[in-house]
Formats: sequence, structure tokens, C-alpha cells
Amino acid sequence: MEDKNKNFFFSKKGRVLLALSLFVLFFSSLGLYYFVFAPNWSWLENIFASKPAIETIEELPIVASTSPVCPECQPRWLDGMPVAATATNVFPVAVVVDNDILARPQAGLSQASLVYEAPVEGGMTRFLAIFPADVDLSAVGPIRSARPYFVAWAEELGALFVHCGGSPEALEAINSASLYDLNEFYNSAYFWRDQSSARVAPHNVLSNGEKISSYLDKRGLVEKKADTWLFKEEGEHASSSPDLKIHFSLNFQALWRYDANSNSYLRFFNGNESQDESRGISAKNIIVHYLESKVLDAAGRLSLSINGSGQALICLDGICQPGEWRKSVGNRTRYYYENGEEIKLNPGVTWIEVADSNTSVQ
Repeated sequence: MEDKNKNFFFSKKGRVLLALSLFVLFFSSLGLYYFVFAPNWSWLENIFASKPAIETIEELPIVASTSPVCPECQPRWLDGMPVAATATNVFPVAVVVDNDILARPQAGLSQASLVYEAPVEGGMTRFLAIFPADVDLSAVGPIRSARPYFVAWAEELGALFVHCGGSPEALEAINSASLYDLNEFYNSAYFWRDQSSARVAPHNVLSNGEKISSYLDKRGLVEKKADTWLFKEEGEHASSSPDLKIHFSLNFQALWRYDANSNSYLRFFNGNESQDESRGISAKNIIVHYLESKVLDAAGRLSLSINGSGQALICLDGICQPGEWRKSVGNRTRYYYENGEEIKLNPGVTWIEVADSNTSVQ
């Protein structure tokens, strides 16, 4: 009997059964090990996963749809967006918005049609956010004090200028500017101070669309026919673009990352995706506006040279091109390519990144 069993295991059939038994035992043990210890098998996915066809995407431009989403609409003067004909010349509202670390996340910043980000004292930046007066704003802010260059940019638009106090130079500029002024110091009924633990003074002054509209109604301000920039239809655009990095100071670093799927630029700040209280921040057009600055006082407040002309970097459709800005007293700043052609922007949000000699742009 013993010789018979021995012969069986050395037979062809015995060897096959032995191999099958070992095979089953191996995979059973492997399954038990995985079940008990749950090792990370993600490296296998990298081996077998198909690689994206980056070369194919980069070789061909992406064509955005140009079909009208609102065939009966007309472009709004402020941002080129299609709106009802009765809303094309809606009054502009320019709000000074805080960018201190204690002010983030801001409220309403993502809903602005046009945003200036400019340096202020201490290496910080502050925003001038321009909205059409009929925008549905549940809150905007924190609202901070004015600087003279914010006054000048608001004056270009003949806007309602919304702020909370200001530097001596800014308050003097407001007195002689051709704009409507809404200062929280003297019109507190149109503002409120957030008393929650989320915000602390002076980073807690807010307003909203309803309050701003009530002030406009009180003044009879409905329509403003300001100079408009040129807009175009979206068409072909790049499939990729390098990041645009704007280093104002160690703790104030902006970055714009192009997203070909939406043909827009996504904003990051200090390495994190920029968001206000409701959504992420993006733009269809980015303009870097180079100018000179000088320190005005012991507090480090700045004076910016906003009249005349200077260099610019114009980024839209995933392509950045050098250009020029031109500004004469009493007129709106306009932007041109190096060949002298005035730029045509994509309809939607535009951000102006103001870069002085202390700002590094890459």
C-alpha cells in the first residue's frame, strides 16, 4: 500500500494535483493576508492604469462653444456678460474689501465682475471689487478703509464707492472725485458689524445687495453709461498654460492656474485654493498692471502712479502676452497689446493684479 501511494505522488496525475493544491493554498493564504492586514495595493493601479494622452491634448487647441446661451440678451457694459437689455447699463458699485488673514474667507468676492488687487502698507494687499448694482449679494466684505488709488479706479467708472473710513489722502481725494460715496462712518444704517466669533473688529464690517440698492434708490442712481472695455466671443484657446505667480510679500502670494475645461483661471493664495464664504474664485481674464509706488507716511501707506502709461501682462484663453496700459486724468484705464491693438476680453470676471517694484511676477 505504501509503495502504491508513493508511486501515485510521483505519477503525472499526482504531480498535477499537488501543483493545483499548492496553487489554491497560495491564493487562499494571500486572500487571508489581505483580509487581515489590508496592505496598500495602489502601486498596482499605477502599473496597469492607462496614461492620459497629454501629447494629444497639447497638440490640438480646444474649441469652446460659441452658441448663444441667451439669444435675446445684450452684453453688459461692465463685464460683457449677456443680460436682459434693461440691465446692460446697470450702475457700478465699487467696494473696498479686506485681505488681512483675519478677514478670510471674504464674503461676496467671487461675485464681483471686476477686481483690483493692489498693495497697501506692510506688504499686504487689499481688493477693490466692482459689482453691477443688481447683483444678488447676501453679504460683501469685510469692508475696509479707502486708499487714494482705489478712489481713482472707482472714479473711472463713476461708481458708488463703498468703504469704511480711509487714509487722509484718500478722504481728500473723495472730496474732489466725481463719484458717489458711501462711507460706513457716516452711513452706518447701510452696514452691520458681524458680532460672531468668526470675525473680530476691524475685520467685521459687512453690507449686502439689498442695503446697497436701497442707498442707490434713495439717491436715484439706476443707470450709468460708463466707458466700456472691448469684449469678444470665446473661441479657440490653449490646452495648457504655466501658472502665473504674483509675489507681493512673504505672506501675500497669489497664483492663477489655468483650467482649459472652463477656459478660466483658478485663484490660489499662499498655496491654498482661494474661496470666499460661498464658492471658489476664478476669472476669465487676468491683467498684471505694472506701476511705480512710493511710501507716503510713517504708517507705510503707499502712493501709486496710476496716470500715464506702463507695462502690462495680459492673460486670457491660456495665453499671456506683454502689453501696455494707458490712463489720462478723467478717463478710464485701457489696455493694449504691443502692436497697439486694444485688447478684447472674454465676457466674465476680470482681475487686475497691480504690481509695484516690490512685487515679483513669474
